[in-house]
Amino acid sequence: MIKEYKGLVRTRDDGSELINYDDASFPSYIYDGYVYSGCTWEKVPHFHKDVELLSVYGSCMGYSVNGTNIFLEKGDTIFVNSDQLHYSYATPPREGRYVIAVLHPRLLCANYAVEAKAVLPVITSKKVPFIHFRRGDRDAADMQALVMKLHKHDFGNEFLITKTFFEIWGLIMDRVNESGEFCPDEIVNHDVHNDILKAMMNYVDKNYMKNVTLNEIAGAGGVSRSLCNSIFNKYTNMTPIEYIMHFRTRKVADLLQSGTFSMSEIAEQTGFSSASYMTETFKKFYKFSPRDYKKNIEQQNRES
Repeated sequence: MIKEYKGLVRTRDDGSELINYDDASFPSYIYDGYVYSGCTWEKVPHFHKDVELLSVYGSCMGYSVNGTNIFLEKGDTIFVNSDQLHYSYATPPREGRYVIAVLHPRLLCANYAVEAKAVLPVITSKKVPFIHFRRGDRDAADMQALVMKLHKHDFGNEFLITKTFFEIWGLIMDRVNESGEFCPDEIVNHDVHNDILKAMMNYVDKNYMKNVTLNEIAGAGGVSRSLCNSIFNKYTNMTPIEYIMHFRTRKVADLLQSGTFSMSEIAEQTGFSSASYMTETFKKFYKFSPRDYKKNIEQQNRES
């Protein structure tokens, strides 16, 4: 893991997330995390080629996948398939505690037969954007135990992580087989709005420091202003303008965490017209000022 990028969302040219793996030579990210209302990693829509497993062991929380909101209780685990648009969100008053594992499917592809018969049919299926293992389901406890085992192995145990990932994949394949969705030759209508949103999000990612307009965002997706609004509301629960302001405040948080810029310099680099407007917007999303956020980060760094 690159320490300087911890907690930051970096993207590739196509807008997909560049995962900050625990080891650059082994594509896995495993973390004991939490989410609370107003934290900078809440409600951050993203997607990646890796699959994601999140198992809740304390309180509860929410997860959104392609515009579908899923309530997760203690004992629940969610599997998010490759290339799906998703984000976590808090369900106050308490914070959700979880173990998250982001793993690239190539870890399972020891040979072509395994890849063709067991991996590609799942990760390319449009019918399996996610699987919710609910507390009380016959396989939910086994799934949570395996995700927790991943965290126990963590950094430096590549063989045991891979072995556990295969066990997890077995439970996923069982679910897909039982539901009748495990069909490599299936033809399913692709949700074009998903791809349109990714294009618009990528435009914001590349141009947030400029005076981006609603017309420009809609144009990046090749849709009207009204459809642009509808798509953003469906998938992110924000308007396009709210999304870009939220995106800019995340960039403010990134600069506060990783740099030594003044507030005026940060405002200029993140597309805000002034430091005071930046502070006002930051507080709207995160409940405290950029200066207080920076102090908290510095204190955490001293204690770690």
